[in-house]
Amino acid sequence: MSLRPRQSTGVPSPANQRKKAPKDSTALRAIRDNRVPSYLKPGAAVEISSDETGFRGSWFPGRVVTAPSSDKDSVKCQVEYTTLYFDKDLKKPLKEVVHTAQLRPPAPSLSESEKKRDFAVGEKVDAFYNDGWWEGEVMKVLGDGKFSVYFRTSREQIEFRKDQLRLQREWVNGAWKPPLEETEEAESEDDKVDDTEDEEDILAQVDPETARAIAKQMFSKGTMVEVSSEEEGFKGSWFVAKVIKPIDEDNYLVEYRDLREEDGVEPLKEEADFLHMRPLPPASEDYVDFAIGDKVDAFYNDGWWVGEVIESLEDGRVGIFFRQSREKMRFGRFGLRLHKDWVNGTWQLPLKRGEKRPKVPQRVSVSCDRNVRPKKEVSKQELSIGTQVEVSSEEEGFEDSWFPAKLVEYRGLDKCLVEYDKLKAEDAKEPLREEVKVSQIRPRPVERIMVNSFEKLDRVDAFYNDGWWVGVVMKILAKSNYLVNFEKTGEVLKFNHFQLRLHQEWVDGKWITSSKDQKV
Repeated sequence: MSLRPRQSTGVPSPANQRKKAPKDSTALRAIRDNRVPSYLKPGAAVEISSDETGFRGSWFPGRVVTAPSSDKDSVKCQVEYTTLYFDKDLKKPLKEVVHTAQLRPPAPSLSESEKKRDFAVGEKVDAFYNDGWWEGEVMKVLGDGKFSVYFRTSREQIEFRKDQLRLQREWVNGAWKPPLEETEEAESEDDKVDDTEDEEDILAQVDPETARAIAKQMFSKGTMVEVSSEEEGFKGSWFVAKVIKPIDEDNYLVEYRDLREEDGVEPLKEEADFLHMRPLPPASEDYVDFAIGDKVDAFYNDGWWVGEVIESLEDGRVGIFFRQSREKMRFGRFGLRLHKDWVNGTWQLPLKRGEKRPKVPQRVSVSCDRNVRPKKEVSKQELSIGTQVEVSSEEEGFEDSWFPAKLVEYRGLDKCLVEYDKLKAEDAKEPLREEVKVSQIRPRPVERIMVNSFEKLDRVDAFYNDGWWVGVVMKILAKSNYLVNFEKTGEVLKFNHFQLRLHQEWVDGKWITSSKDQKV
């Protein structure tokens, strides 16, 4: 095979399947009008193409380091690759200054209907190979979930598994072409959402005098707040910031926690008026099982964006529809929170369709700590029947392992019946069911996507033999591979990035993360 990974040495791959990427005039105009698209902001995840011979038609994951800067005919910014490095030890990610036309958001996940069907002969696909996505065409369906893909310019034909392929899409004028096959569903959801209460409705219910009095009392120097924006493309979003000082009766100077100045280093400072500021929403200790129709905030591109749950997947993720951008994305439970509105000094749940919010007195007492739900500790036995869980084992040789399962029923106070996802019964057909102690189950860990590489001595869970096994990263290899040491067995095995997750412990109803090899 002559396909080789892209390196800083400039050694090309023979894959040369597309002409130079066209300039995205929509993005250029937006940048020059000081309306930077969310995927071009510092820290945003992107996919990066190249004009170099041998790399056209490939996309590599990375992130934006500095905000775009303009000079006459071009707009460029610095990026850092996720899978490419300067050095052989894979410690220094490769950084480059590229044209914004070479950047796009990460490609969307396959829709549910797309996941259920196989790729067909002649279908255009992207194949993940040597740390990047390369454009190709399916030539043969080999069976057992494998396909033969042809790369036109290099004239190579290589075999890939289905999970190494994705449908080929183009980012054109701020939208994916072709769109997800469930786009029509998302648009119909948009119609359903239109009659619900939005941020403008909330703002109309706020009494300015009451809000001003609350701001004076609450937004003192050093207070952490959330700030919204009326700027096009940012409606329905809230960004965490710290109050630097009041400017006058209505305005405050704030410093954002996650947004950066043009240099990409200094925190962004900005003037905000009191009507677009609120205290941090009260944290909930409940394990929230989001349902279809719930209004939620999703943390994405450095801020909280208001959306609605439109699907619930078996793996614990949920589909969120964002009405302002008409986009649909999927999130794990981590990074989502139940949406609450700050109305005249109190936190309130959003209204359901057809409901009207009762009028509140214009003068209210400040109650920033009020929560809409009573806090309670969630014990394992409060997990509902049907919940996706993980089960540990007391058998010798299975210590520090967790196997995905579903809670079927409780049997008394200290035992329950579970059904495993991957383990089979003696007939090797039906899923294995087993009675275990309640103390042996826990909810599925919150989903934490590791965009950057794992580091040496990180505590991780490695998916092996149908379960997650606790280990420690001992060595970082090429092509996003790692050597992981398992203390209990003394084994050292090789794993790819997608087979690992950051280790978390379920302690007193909360997930606690310990990235390095230390006791939690």
